[in-house]
Order: sequence, then C-alpha cells, then structure tokens
Amino acid sequence: MARKAAITRTFGPIHFEDLDPHRFEDLVRELIYDFRQWQSIEATGRAGGDAGFDIRAFEKLPSLATDSDEDEPVEPQHPMEGPRWMIQVKREKTITPSDVRKILSDVDPGDPPYGYILAASAVFSKPSYDLFRAELRKKGVMEFYLWGRPELEDMLHLPKNDRILFTFFGISLVSRRRARSTEIRTAVNTKNKLYTLLGDPHAFIDREVLIRDINDLHYPYADEYPDFKKRPRWIYRTVVRHHPKGLLVQNREFFAFVDKINKEWDFTDHANRLVLRRKDVDDEERKQESKKVQEVHTWWDFLPRSQRGSFEIVGFLPYSDIALIDAKGDGSFECPHLYVEFSSASGPYAGFYEKLTVGGEKVPLDDSWRRISFFPKPFQSRKIKRRIHRDRKVALASDVLSAYLKYELSLDELAAIDGRYDFLRQGDVVFIEGAIRNPHESERAVEVRHVFKGRLGDYLADQPERLKVRHEIQRQVTRDVTDDQEVVIVEIAPTWLKDDD
Repeated sequence: MARKAAITRTFGPIHFEDLDPHRFEDLVRELIYDFRQWQSIEATGRAGGDAGFDIRAFEKLPSLATDSDEDEPVEPQHPMEGPRWMIQVKREKTITPSDVRKILSDVDPGDPPYGYILAASAVFSKPSYDLFRAELRKKGVMEFYLWGRPELEDMLHLPKNDRILFTFFGISLVSRRRARSTEIRTAVNTKNKLYTLLGDPHAFIDREVLIRDINDLHYPYADEYPDFKKRPRWIYRTVVRHHPKGLLVQNREFFAFVDKINKEWDFTDHANRLVLRRKDVDDEERKQESKKVQEVHTWWDFLPRSQRGSFEIVGFLPYSDIALIDAKGDGSFECPHLYVEFSSASGPYAGFYEKLTVGGEKVPLDDSWRRISFFPKPFQSRKIKRRIHRDRKVALASDVLSAYLKYELSLDELAAIDGRYDFLRQGDVVFIEGAIRNPHESERAVEVRHVFKGRLGDYLADQPERLKVRHEIQRQVTRDVTDDQEVVIVEIAPTWLKDDD
C-alpha cells in the first residue's frame, strides 16, 4: 500500500552540542532550581576563576526550635550557612573514567562540600558511575549525583521543565501534547459521526460520498479548472468499509485474470469499471469508458468463471484528515460531502490498498504469485466466432427447468456425462427447450463462454463455491458423479439475439 510520508510522533535526541559551554551551564543552573530548597545559587563559572567548579549553591536551613529547659544557651547557626553544594558542568561528547577522576580532583577532602553534582552532555559508562561514587565517598561528600545526557533529557521531558526546554531549544512538549490531544479528539468525533452517517463499522458499507478539496473555491463548476480531468477538486466515490483509523474508499477497479492453480495473474487498466457507476462523469466520458469496458469483455467474458477476477485499488482516507462533514450534500450531489485537503500526487488519500479477488474471494498476492502478460498491450478487442444453433436445443431435466423458470436457479453451467453437449464450442449460442416464462416471449438463448472437458475433480479444484457447483452438476446429470469421472461442463450466460442474427 503506497503511503504519504508520515510525520513521526517520537522525539529525537536533544542537541546539547548546539549550546555553547556557558549556555549549557545556564541550562543546568535552571534545572537545579527546584532540586532543593536553596538559600542562594551562584554562577561562579560565568566570570571565570571559578576555583574548579561552575555553580555553587547553599541550601536553606531548617527552622530550629529552641528548648527553654536548656541551661546552656545555643548559639544559632547563621541563616546563610546552609549545606554547601558544588555543581560542575561539562559540555563534552565523551567523558572517560580517567576524565571523571581528574574532574573530582578539584574537590578538597579537607573542606568537602555537603553535596556534589557533575552534569555533562556525555553518556557515562558503569565504570564512570562506580568511580564517581567511590571517589566522593572517600572525600567525605554526603550527597552526589552524576547527570549525563539521558538524565538531562529525562528532566527536560518533565512537564514542569517544559519552559526550560522551550527557552533553550525552542521545543514545547506540553504544546505538542495539547495539539495531539486536540487532533485525537477531532478524529474520534469525526469517526463517531461517520459511524452514525454511513453505518456499521464492522460491515460492508457501499455508500456514495463526494470528497471535496477544502481549498476549492469553484464547486460545482469544474470548467473553472483547466486541469480538472488530471487534478479534480472533488470526486464522487463509494465508501466500502470503516478502517480503525479511517475510511476505505473504492478508487479504481479493473478486470483481472487469475489462475489459482498455477498462481498467475494479470489485470488491464484499459477500462476502469467504477467510471460507469459514478455520477460525476459526463456523457461523453461515460460513452468512451463504456466502449472500453465492452472491449475488455471480449477477453474477460470468455475466461473460465474461476479465472474471472477483479483488481481493486482502494484509497485510505484517515478520519484525522477529514476537516468537515456535510451530511446532506446538495442538489448536484445528494450524498454526504467530506472536506479534505487534496495533494497533487494522491488527491485526498493518505495511501492505497490493492485487492485482487476472484469469485468473491480475496487472493493473497504473496511472493509465490507471478504476474504474467495475459491481456494485450496495447489493448485490442478479441473476435469470437459466433454460431447460432437454431435446430439443436438444450433439454434440461424437468426439475432443473422448473427451478430455472421460477428464478430459483441461475443456470450458470450445463453439465453432462453422456456427450450431449459435445457439439458446443466457445462463442456458440443455443436455445433452452421450453424455457419460456410468459406467452409473449420466445425461448431463452444462452451464449457459451467456456467449455471444460475432463475430470470433475479438476473442474471443482479452483471453484470458489465448489459444494454448490457440485450439487448443480449432479442435479443436471440426475446421478452422483465422482471426482474421477469424465464430464463436459459448459459455462454459459444469457444472451439476446438481434433481428439480423
């Protein structure tokens, strides 16, 4: 299924390398503001001469309660002398364990800070983490944290830090989440409206809609667009089914050849079968397409019924792409109108789905199937020699004829095991004896589309409704027929003779 390029919903790595070292230091300082209750934070690295560290911070002292029963007065600690922290910032791509050891050499074990943070744009290894912990414990530091690229990204993805992410990188995940939430809500509302309007989400729909370009200004006057034939701004189509994320829309349908035994297939785009069903086609286009369809029928009609297939190209229309639904339509197209933004390449669709069927069954076109050149290119109609048998009629068993006259039997084939149909060839026209439904009509004539001579089992092998076909054949020959028995099966279709035939 061909698709439009999709916009990813994931977020790539944050580019810390785009920040200069001082700006990266500013980023880390912003991130630590709510890490503790600070009395003060000092950007010591900004002015240079930072004595080995970039940021110095002091925690607030907890409120101290006084005990009136104490005999000796306790000198209160100065409120600005809370636990001291050192924050070292490195905007480096890689930092090895030896680099960590060198950085920590600036921590004085004779006067260690209470807490220490090393923040870097690198990804630290396990040996680096282990060395970091061991060295700072040895130096008497009470709390210590090693923040690498993953930790910094996790912090920036938190909603509380969205302001910082936007300030330094121009990205707002909160805004994106809100936009995504609105997008999902709109798609769900559209889906529910279309469920009500078009029908059961689990069933075949077969409902006509007009899909319109939301940027169009000239509907319904197609002649306002010189390129309308190649690039229509509205299209009349049939919705066939709901998809979990959108609508499946019939776009084109072609005649196909399918050989399930040899796993070969082909289709011809000479005629699009859907054109004749559309209301947005003018008389001249309908006439031309009808001629093409008849030309393809000269080939397709005379294939064995088990090989007469259909190749469909189904468009996928996402719910999220439908901007507006007009449920009632108008005088030109009295059906729902769906407003979508058209692209020059694929119109309103986000992609396409190809479907090959024969006898109502879907054919799985995996790698074991081979497309061959069955239909002629360039396309030419086929001449079938037509013989009309006026003096030799087909006699059906009485119950079969009765069912046929009562419309209880479609009579798609004639079957015999006694050679009575050996005279029939492809293209022949023959009358069915006694097949008169009312006094004003003549006997019904049928055209021979395909003649099979061989084992019954071979004929049934690729029939989609083999049990039904077997039953009809046995009904005509008035006895049970085994798969090994030789039969003549003549596939037929009703036909009407002209006065000059």
